[in-house]
Amino acid sequence: MRVSASASAELADETAARLTTAGAIAVTLSPARDADGDVLEPAPDATPMWDTVQVEGLFGVDADLSTLVGIDIDIEFLADCDWSETWRNGIKPLRFAKLLVVPRTTTFQPRPDDVVLRLDPGLAFGTGTHPTTALCLERLARAPLEGRRVLDVGSGSGILAIAAARLGATAVAVDHDPQARRATLENGRRNGVEIGIECRLDAVDSSFDLVLANLVAGTIRELAEALIARVAPAGELVLSGILAGQVEWVMDAFSNKSLRFEAPADRDGWAMLRGFRCPNRSR
Repeated sequence: MRVSASASAELADETAARLTTAGAIAVTLSPARDADGDVLEPAPDATPMWDTVQVEGLFGVDADLSTLVGIDIDIEFLADCDWSETWRNGIKPLRFAKLLVVPRTTTFQPRPDDVVLRLDPGLAFGTGTHPTTALCLERLARAPLEGRRVLDVGSGSGILAIAAARLGATAVAVDHDPQARRATLENGRRNGVEIGIECRLDAVDSSFDLVLANLVAGTIRELAEALIARVAPAGELVLSGILAGQVEWVMDAFSNKSLRFEAPADRDGWAMLRGFRCPNRSR
């Protein structure tokens, strides 16, 4: 069944987190159905912002929704099917520079210099179709990763960690969800790469050339100090999963730190932030 709730931009992360805690298989955020049309087609040089966000969670039919008390939800019962398989029905190969992401069973002819990532995420979110993931994949595809160390915080299907490894990096993934960790390890094996895996960020005691955190904005803020601490001197921090209207709020958690941030990259109402550590500063 599909559970939907409308939330303000400030409460979208909290609402999504509550659906996840209640057992949602996947959670998506999109502009509310009654959002102003200007949001989707902003004026030139305007920043797209969603005042109201539609939060949707996919649940099993026997899910216990009692923990969602206090949230005004709509419930839609969907046709019975294997939701771990239906993602393949509409997805086609996705290109990010030389990186190509394809469903595992797809037959195609890659270019000679393509780096191919075959993905089977199962129930763990992450196929590269969402703007937050796509922005990270585009960054990875253009980064010099050969021989570098990459940390993927909140790995989901493992798509970012595996892409980094396929591009020549040594990758470590972190996710508290055991299903996501299994998906990361299995998808890595199918792509011929080995991914280090941890269930908690505090279990990672080393620094990395590139740290990726494709999470919700509230979680990024909570992890700010821990994320900064794991960026090596001259390293890079990539933050995604942030609504365009939340950029300043997220940036506040990283103010007066040892990172220099570029202007955000925007896509479809979502933003990605890139911060760089000064070469002579380790903390």
